[in-house]
Amino acid sequence: MDAFSKSTTFSGYSGTYRTGLAVRLAARPKGLPTPGNFEITEVVVPDPAPGRVLVRNLFMSLDPGMLMLMAGESGLPMPRYEVGEVMYGDAIGEVVVSADPSLGEGDLVMHRLGWREYAVAQAGLFRRVDRDAYPTLSTHLGFGLVAYVGLMDAAELRAGDTVFVSSAAGATGSMAGQIARLKGASRVIGSAGSRDKVAH
Repeated sequence: MDAFSKSTTFSGYSGTYRTGLAVRLAARPKGLPTPGNFEITEVVVPDPAPGRVLVRNLFMSLDPGMLMLMAGESGLPMPRYEVGEVMYGDAIGEVVVSADPSLGEGDLVMHRLGWREYAVAQAGLFRRVDRDAYPTLSTHLGFGLVAYVGLMDAAELRAGDTVFVSSAAGATGSMAGQIARLKGASRVIGSAGSRDKVAH
């Protein structure tokens, strides 16, 4: 039994169990979300069945697209958030208990089961990441891959190109500008919505 386990009865469970917090969408926001659009609940977290792992989340990404998923009519090629359900999103966590040989206790993993303290799922839904690859673990949730694919695959950037980056102070735009220079762009021009963002 670890520090997060309890030994009484909770919501129909008896014996030793673990609980964690989860964030549910309580109501669709009208405009920007407020605390009233969310509900934080305590849930029972089961031990993983064979082939599954239990991960304690350390960091979760908050992305602009989540606003559209909350509104319910996003037009994005991904499921919208449903009222009353725990929301999903990119997260970095540490394996607490593993019932699959592909992941071990203490492994650092990335997954899409954010908005909860603990995630339990098939091992294949978790991707092991290098604990020492970046100065901080949360950097694994950055937008570098989005910027890289946009420049190198979609735009087919070549050395000597001039690159224009809109929203250049944002999470993706700021990475795109740096990657463009590193890949040999002769000039990188960025636009941003305020003097502070331009200075950044």
